[in-house]
Amino acid sequence: MLYPVTGLKVYFMNAMNNVEKCNSPEARAFDFWIGEWNIRQKILKQDGTWLNFDAKTSVSPTLDGCAILEHWEGMVQFFWESMQSAEQMKGLSVRAYDPKTGKWYIHWMDSHTPHFGNPYSGGFERGKGEFFRKWETPQGKRMGRITFSDITPDSVHWDLAVSSDEGQSWTTLWIMEMVRSNKRIDGYQ
Repeated sequence: MLYPVTGLKVYFMNAMNNVEKCNSPEARAFDFWIGEWNIRQKILKQDGTWLNFDAKTSVSPTLDGCAILEHWEGMVQFFWESMQSAEQMKGLSVRAYDPKTGKWYIHWMDSHTPHFGNPYSGGFERGKGEFFRKWETPQGKRMGRITFSDITPDSVHWDLAVSSDEGQSWTTLWIMEMVRSNKRIDGYQ
Protein backbone atom coordinates (compact mmCIF):
# COMPACT_ATOMS: atom_id res chain seq x y z
CA MET A 1 0.00 0.00 0.00
CA LEU A 2 3.02 2.26 -0.03
CA TYR A 3 2.70 3.00 -3.76
CA PRO A 4 -0.70 4.81 -3.54
CA VAL A 5 0.60 6.98 -0.69
CA THR A 6 3.77 7.77 -2.65
CA GLY A 7 1.66 8.55 -5.75
CA LEU A 8 -0.55 10.82 -3.66
CA LYS A 9 2.52 12.55 -2.24
CA VAL A 10 3.84 13.21 -5.78
CA TYR A 11 0.40 14.55 -6.79
CA PHE A 12 0.30 17.01 -3.88
CA MET A 13 3.91 18.07 -4.45
CA ASN A 14 3.07 18.85 -8.10
CA ALA A 15 -0.06 20.72 -7.02
CA MET A 16 1.99 22.81 -4.58
CA ASN A 17 4.52 23.60 -7.33
CA ASN A 18 1.70 24.79 -9.60
CA VAL A 19 0.22 26.98 -6.84
CA GLU A 20 3.66 28.52 -6.27
CA LYS A 21 3.95 29.22 -10.02
CA CYS A 22 0.51 30.86 -9.91
CA ASN A 23 1.65 33.23 -7.18
CA SER A 24 4.43 34.83 -9.22
CA PRO A 25 3.92 38.49 -10.15
CA GLU A 26 3.54 37.53 -13.82
CA ALA A 27 0.86 34.95 -12.99
CA ARG A 28 -1.05 37.55 -10.96
CA ALA A 29 -0.98 40.23 -13.68
CA PHE A 30 -4.76 40.03 -14.27
CA ASP A 31 -5.70 40.29 -10.57
CA PHE A 32 -6.56 43.99 -11.08
CA TRP A 33 -9.49 42.85 -13.23
CA ILE A 34 -11.13 40.48 -10.74
CA GLY A 35 -14.58 41.73 -9.76
CA GLU A 36 -17.71 43.19 -11.36
CA TRP A 37 -17.51 45.82 -14.11
CA ASN A 38 -19.90 48.11 -15.95
CA ILE A 39 -18.84 48.78 -19.53
CA ARG A 40 -19.38 51.53 -22.07
CA GLN A 41 -18.60 50.10 -25.52
CA LYS A 42 -17.74 51.71 -28.83
CA ILE A 43 -17.99 49.38 -31.82
CA LEU A 44 -16.77 50.45 -35.26
CA LYS A 45 -19.33 50.41 -38.07
CA GLN A 46 -18.36 49.64 -41.64
CA ASP A 47 -18.89 53.32 -42.59
CA GLY A 48 -16.27 54.41 -40.02
CA THR A 49 -18.72 55.76 -37.43
CA TRP A 50 -19.18 54.23 -33.99
CA LEU A 51 -22.02 52.46 -32.19
CA ASN A 52 -22.36 52.89 -28.43
CA PHE A 53 -23.68 50.12 -26.18
CA ASP A 54 -23.58 49.24 -22.51
CA ALA A 55 -22.36 45.89 -21.25
CA LYS A 56 -21.18 44.23 -18.07
CA THR A 57 -18.66 41.61 -17.11
CA SER A 58 -17.86 39.52 -14.07
CA VAL A 59 -14.29 38.30 -13.61
CA SER A 60 -13.23 35.69 -11.06
CA PRO A 61 -10.17 33.58 -10.27
CA THR A 62 -10.33 29.84 -10.89
CA LEU A 63 -8.02 26.83 -10.70
CA ASP A 64 -6.49 28.04 -7.44
CA GLY A 65 -5.70 31.44 -8.95
CA CYS A 66 -3.95 29.96 -11.98
CA ALA A 67 -6.60 31.25 -14.40
CA ILE A 68 -9.15 34.03 -14.71
CA LEU A 69 -12.73 33.35 -15.82
CA GLU A 70 -14.82 36.11 -17.43
CA HIS A 71 -18.60 36.15 -17.98
CA TRP A 72 -19.47 39.00 -20.37
CA GLU A 73 -22.91 40.23 -21.50
CA GLY A 74 -24.05 43.11 -23.70
CA MET A 75 -25.41 44.36 -27.00
CA VAL A 76 -23.11 44.21 -30.03
CA GLN A 77 -23.15 44.69 -33.78
CA PHE A 78 -19.97 43.53 -35.50
CA PHE A 79 -19.85 44.27 -39.24
CA TRP A 80 -16.79 41.98 -39.51
CA GLU A 81 -19.05 39.11 -38.40
CA SER A 82 -21.83 40.13 -40.84
CA MET A 83 -24.25 41.26 -38.12
CA GLN A 84 -26.94 43.38 -39.78
CA SER A 85 -28.43 44.66 -36.53
CA ALA A 86 -27.60 44.90 -32.85
CA GLU A 87 -28.04 41.73 -30.84
CA GLN A 88 -27.60 40.56 -27.28
CA MET A 89 -24.46 38.51 -26.83
CA LYS A 90 -23.03 36.54 -23.94
CA GLY A 91 -19.34 35.72 -23.86
CA LEU A 92 -17.00 33.55 -21.86
CA SER A 93 -13.24 33.94 -21.65
CA VAL A 94 -10.56 31.99 -19.91
CA ARG A 95 -7.21 33.66 -19.34
CA ALA A 96 -4.34 31.53 -18.09
CA TYR A 97 -0.66 32.16 -17.51
CA ASP A 98 1.83 29.54 -18.71
CA PRO A 99 5.05 29.78 -16.68
CA LYS A 100 6.87 27.65 -19.28
CA THR A 101 6.32 30.21 -22.06
CA GLY A 102 6.03 33.29 -19.83
CA LYS A 103 2.85 34.24 -21.68
CA TRP A 104 -0.82 34.71 -20.93
CA TYR A 105 -3.31 32.96 -23.22
CA ILE A 106 -6.79 34.40 -23.82
CA HIS A 107 -9.47 31.98 -24.99
CA TRP A 108 -12.86 33.50 -26.01
CA MET A 109 -16.22 32.13 -27.10
CA ASP A 110 -19.65 33.72 -27.27
CA SER A 111 -23.27 33.08 -28.12
CA HIS A 112 -22.61 34.20 -31.72
CA THR A 113 -19.57 31.90 -32.15
CA PRO A 114 -20.02 29.15 -29.54
CA HIS A 115 -16.55 27.60 -29.63
CA PHE A 116 -13.02 28.56 -28.63
CA GLY A 117 -10.83 29.71 -31.50
CA ASN A 118 -7.08 30.11 -31.49
CA PRO A 119 -6.05 32.04 -28.38
CA TYR A 120 -4.47 35.45 -28.18
CA SER A 121 -1.13 35.38 -26.35
CA GLY A 122 1.09 37.98 -24.77
CA GLY A 123 1.69 39.74 -21.49
CA PHE A 124 2.04 42.94 -19.51
CA GLU A 125 4.87 45.47 -19.62
CA ARG A 126 4.92 48.85 -17.87
CA GLY A 127 1.26 48.61 -16.86
CA LYS A 128 -0.07 47.72 -20.31
CA GLY A 129 -1.16 44.30 -21.57
CA GLU A 130 -0.89 43.34 -25.24
CA PHE A 131 -2.06 40.03 -26.67
CA PHE A 132 -1.79 38.93 -30.31
CA ARG A 133 -3.23 36.33 -32.66
CA LYS A 134 -2.67 35.62 -36.38
CA TRP A 135 -5.03 34.00 -38.90
CA GLU A 136 -5.62 33.61 -42.62
CA THR A 137 -8.57 35.01 -44.58
CA PRO A 138 -9.44 34.83 -48.28
CA GLN A 139 -8.13 38.42 -48.44
CA GLY A 140 -4.78 37.53 -46.84
CA LYS A 141 -3.05 37.32 -43.48
CA ARG A 142 -4.53 39.14 -40.50
CA MET A 143 -3.26 39.91 -37.03
CA GLY A 144 -5.42 40.80 -34.05
CA ARG A 145 -4.39 42.67 -30.91
CA ILE A 146 -6.17 42.96 -27.57
CA THR A 147 -4.91 45.75 -25.32
CA PHE A 148 -5.52 46.47 -21.63
CA SER A 149 -4.32 49.97 -20.69
CA ASP A 150 -5.01 52.95 -18.42
CA ILE A 151 -5.41 50.48 -15.55
CA THR A 152 -6.49 51.93 -12.19
CA PRO A 153 -8.08 50.16 -9.19
CA ASP A 154 -11.54 51.12 -10.51
CA SER A 155 -11.22 51.45 -14.29
CA VAL A 156 -9.54 49.92 -17.32
CA HIS A 157 -9.45 50.58 -21.05
CA TRP A 158 -9.74 47.57 -23.38
CA ASP A 159 -9.57 47.53 -27.15
CA LEU A 160 -9.50 45.09 -30.05
CA ALA A 161 -7.62 46.06 -33.21
CA VAL A 162 -6.79 44.29 -36.46
CA SER A 163 -3.90 44.62 -38.90
CA SER A 164 -3.55 43.42 -42.48
CA ASP A 165 0.13 44.43 -42.77
CA GLU A 166 1.82 42.32 -40.05
CA GLY A 167 1.25 44.95 -37.36
CA GLN A 168 2.63 47.99 -39.22
CA SER A 169 -0.77 49.70 -38.86
CA TRP A 170 -3.86 48.90 -36.80
CA THR A 171 -7.60 49.55 -37.12
CA THR A 172 -9.40 49.62 -33.79
CA LEU A 173 -12.71 47.74 -34.05
CA TRP A 174 -14.02 47.57 -30.50
CA ILE A 175 -13.35 49.68 -27.40
CA MET A 176 -14.55 49.01 -23.87
CA GLU A 177 -14.21 51.50 -21.04
CA MET A 178 -14.74 49.49 -17.87
CA VAL A 179 -15.65 50.97 -14.50
CA ARG A 180 -15.73 48.78 -11.44
CA SER A 181 -19.16 48.33 -9.90
CA ASN A 182 -19.44 48.30 -6.10
CA LYS A 183 -19.01 44.53 -6.00
CA ARG A 184 -15.54 43.25 -5.24
CA ILE A 185 -14.24 39.80 -4.49
CA ASP A 186 -12.51 39.54 -1.10
CA GLY A 187 -8.76 39.16 -1.33
CA TYR A 188 -8.58 40.55 -4.87
CA GLN A 189 -8.96 44.32 -4.39
